[in-house]
Formats: sequence, C-alpha cells, structure tokens
Amino acid sequence: MKTMPIWVFLLFFTQAAAQGTRVDLVIKDVGETSLAVADFVARAEGSAETDKALKEFNDVLWKDLEFSALFKMPSKSFYPIKPIRLPLDVEFEDWQVPSIDADFLAFGNIQAYETAVVVEAYLFDVKTQEQAVGKRYTIADAGLIRRVAHQFADDLAFQLSGGATRGVAQTKIAFSSERGGSKEIFVVDYDGINERTVTANRGLNKFPDWSPDNKQLAFVTRLPGGTSWQLWRQELAGGREVLPTPSNYASSPAWSPDGSRLAFASRSPSSLDSDIFVAPASGGRARNITSHPSIDTSPDWSPSGQQIAFISDRSGSPQVWLMDSDGSNVRRLVQEGGHCDSPSWSPNGQYILYSWQAPSQWKHDIYIVQVATGQIFQLTSGRGSNESPGWSPDGRHIVFQSDRSGTKQVFIMNANGENLKQVTAYGINGSPAWSSYPIGN
Repeated sequence: MKTMPIWVFLLFFTQAAAQGTRVDLVIKDVGETSLAVADFVARAEGSAETDKALKEFNDVLWKDLEFSALFKMPSKSFYPIKPIRLPLDVEFEDWQVPSIDADFLAFGNIQAYETAVVVEAYLFDVKTQEQAVGKRYTIADAGLIRRVAHQFADDLAFQLSGGATRGVAQTKIAFSSERGGSKEIFVVDYDGINERTVTANRGLNKFPDWSPDNKQLAFVTRLPGGTSWQLWRQELAGGREVLPTPSNYASSPAWSPDGSRLAFASRSPSSLDSDIFVAPASGGRARNITSHPSIDTSPDWSPSGQQIAFISDRSGSPQVWLMDSDGSNVRRLVQEGGHCDSPSWSPNGQYILYSWQAPSQWKHDIYIVQVATGQIFQLTSGRGSNESPGWSPDGRHIVFQSDRSGTKQVFIMNANGENLKQVTAYGINGSPAWSSYPIGN
C-alpha cells in the first residue's frame, strides 16, 4: 500500500536582521496524501446514547487528524450524501471525483448497547479498493468515546505515515497553573480536555518534565511558608519523593532519555550563581557539570543522551550553549545576542527550540536553531510574548506559553508555526511539557 512520505524542511531566507540572517522554517509535504473521513453512523437503530457518541467521535476524530498535519483533507461539503456503515456500502468512484480525489477513505459505525459501546472503524485505499485498517473497539460506556477517537486517529497516523509518526492524539501536556494564590501542576489531554491536578500542596510548583515512561513528573516546589526550592519526583498514580539538591535552590529539571538521570539547575553552597547538576533520578548525590562563575540553567538532553543544551550568560547575556553530558566540550550555539531561554531538543536531534528576546524588543518569540549549521528559523511573531517551547514526541508540533490572549496560557501549533490552538483558558498557565507516546501504543 501507499505510505505518507516523511516531511522535509525547506528553508526560505526572508530578511537580514541586525543580529544575523533570520530564516523562516516552512514545512512542506512531498506528495501529500488526501484523506477523506466520512462521518461514522449508527450500525443499527439510533438511540440518544448512540447519537451522542457519534457526534463526539466524529468531531474529535476530524480535529485530531486535521491537527496531525499529515494529510490533505477534502471538505465534507463535497462528500457523497449516502452514509457508509460497512465496506460493502462504499462506492469508490464517488470518492475519486475532482472535488474530493481521495487517496484513502476512513469510515465506520458506532452502536451503544446496554453493557457496552462498540466502534467499528475502517480505512480503505480508494484507488486499489483494498482495506488498509480494520479495527473494532469495545468500551464500557459512551463517556470513553473520545479515547477511542484519539486511538483511531493515531492508528491512521501510524499507518499512513509508514510508521514515521505514531500520532499525538493520545498524548498529554503537563503545565504549571496559578489559581487561587497557589501554583499547582496539572495534566491535560493534548487538545485541552480532561484536565486534572497532579499536585495539591498549595505551594509554588513549576517546570514539570515527563519521565520517558510517562508515569512520573519531575518539577520544583516551594511549599507554603517555605523559603527553599525543592526538587520533586512524583508519580501520576500517587506517591512522591523529594530529591536531594546541593542547596536550597533548584530549577528546571530534565529527565535523561533512558530515565536514569535528572539534570537540573542548582547552586553549590559557596556559589551565588546557578550551575547545571546531574543526579540519579532515584535519588543520590548530584554532580556539578558546569562549575562556572556565571548563571547556567534550563538543561535539556539530546535524544541520544550524549549532549545537553543549556542557557548560560557566560558570554554576557543568556544564550544557548551545548556540552557533552559529562560537562566537557562546552560550545556556544546561538550567536545572536539578546536573551535566550528554555532550549528544547527535537526528537530527531537536528534542531533545538528556544525563546529569544531581541535586544530591541520587550517580548520573546519562539525560534529553532539547526544544530549542525547554526541556522535560525523564526516560528512566532506579532502578538504577545511566546516562551517555554517544547516538542511533541513526533517532532511535528510544538507546545509553548503565550500571553497573546491577554493572560499567560498554553498553546500548541505545527512545527512550522501554523495551525495555532489554545489548550488552556482558566488561570495563569505556563512551563508546559508534552508527554512521550503512550506506552504500549
């Protein structure tokens, strides 16, 4: 069967800035796949519960696939009127007319029974009329239908990308939220639904980072009435541990790719400036790997675990620097001046996201620097200050915080800066982190 070609990066020089050449990153599909997604229908007789499940499933599935940015999706206004319940209902020539010209067609049926809800979902190659995907999902009640839509969307993303991505519909985003005088850690589905709290200590909790297995979060906490920042490791299922730090200051923890270590910023007892430390994730003595008379902070591991990107003002202003994971081979990556913050390494290791405040500006914007060449690509501009960027696990999307809507909120977008979506709306929200793929999916 046909597979979706992997996206390639096309670079377009747009302007020469005083700090050097700025480049806009444009992501373009080579040989786009056209995917038609017919509304799922009731398998047998309709019911109030079946109709409700159908409405939610169809809405969620379409939005998941549209945000994936993997497909060209013809408008439903051009679709044939005849509903499709089963493969025998498909008239393939109707989906090859010029206004649709679909390469693949997804469809299916849903039925709510007394004890379960059953979803049958299909994907067919329109040109060959061959079935590419056939799934049957059974859930206890219609309240779980959103989860099934996410799962089928990810199944389609994996199938049609030839395994290049497993999709992000089942991923989650952790963030820090200030509400009612405290700042707690929350977790939400990537699309802003099913928000829940992770902490409830009424203190200040910041900079969450996911463990590679998605079971734990590392973050820093200052408890009510306290004066010191602690490094916490907390399971989403409950239970936490306070990890030892060299002093009463800790910031911006980052898990190593294998989950065995945590990098974070802290101070030696005799120092006023922060350094980068690395410690066992299970607890134990932290090792100072920068030990420089400057502010070093915001570490992030490369996908191989062999390098760490971090922010340092050792050159005069905060810039993006790289070093090997043992602290050796330190070199400056970004040369533009201004104020850099929050580096985040792409899953393929080729790019580093960061926020940058130009010397003449009051706000930050999101940029990408290509590690091998040092070329810089700008992703945001215009409204608000855009900060704390991070990657989706497939490297096709970005999460960040922005005050463009009036208060600081969490947003997601494609990795070329397009298809912006607001994830949070209540409270003051920031320092987001995107989870890895669900384990076992």
